[in-house]
Amino acid sequence: MKLLPASIGLFLLLSLMSFSTLFHGGWDLKKDKNGIKVYTRSVEGYKLKEFKGVVRIKTTMAQAKSVLMRISSYTTWQHNVSTAKIVGDKTSDQFYAYVVTNAPWPVSDREVVVKNDIEKGTDGSVTFHMNAVTGKGPQNTGNVTMTYMKGFWKLTPMGDGTVEVIQQVHADPAGNIPDWLSNSAVVDTPYKTLYNLKQKLE
Repeated sequence: MKLLPASIGLFLLLSLMSFSTLFHGGWDLKKDKNGIKVYTRSVEGYKLKEFKGVVRIKTTMAQAKSVLMRISSYTTWQHNVSTAKIVGDKTSDQFYAYVVTNAPWPVSDREVVVKNDIEKGTDGSVTFHMNAVTGKGPQNTGNVTMTYMKGFWKLTPMGDGTVEVIQQVHADPAGNIPDWLSNSAVVDTPYKTLYNLKQKLE
C-alpha cells in the first residue's frame, strides 16, 4: 500500500512527536530561579534521580570551555567539590579528573574518577561526555568511591552573545545516603554549580 504525500507528512509528524515525548519524557521542573532551571527524573533500578540543569550565560564559547578544561578550578565553582585534579595524561579531546565531593556529617565524602570525552558539534556546540571509571586515582583515602556516574556538560553558542550550558548527571553515590540528602542533592548541586559558573563567567 502506497502512502500519499499527505499521509507521509502525517506519519513523519507523529513519529517526531513520539520521539520528542520519549526524549523529554519524565523530566520534572524542580527549580526555576536566577535564569537557572533544574529538572529531575527517576531512573529505573536506581534510588537517586537523574538531574539536568540549564542556564544561559553572557560569555564566549572559548571562555566557557576554558573553565571546564581547568580542572583545578572546579573547587571554586562546583558545589561541594573539595578536590579536583587531573589523573594521567590530558589531551584536547580527552582527560580524566579525580574529584572529591564533601558530604555533611555523618555521611562520608565521595570520590570519583571521571573520564571526559570532548565532542564538537556541527552547530558549534561542545559536549563533555562524562563516565566514572575505576583503577585510577588515589587509593585508601577514607572516602567512599563512586563507580557509576554518567552525564555530560554541553555548551552551545546561542548567537546573541550568550552560551547555553547544560549539566546532566545520573550517579550512584554508593553506600547509605539519607533520603533527605539524596533529594536535596539532585536539585541543590546543579543549581548552585550553575549559579557559581554564571557568576564566574559574567
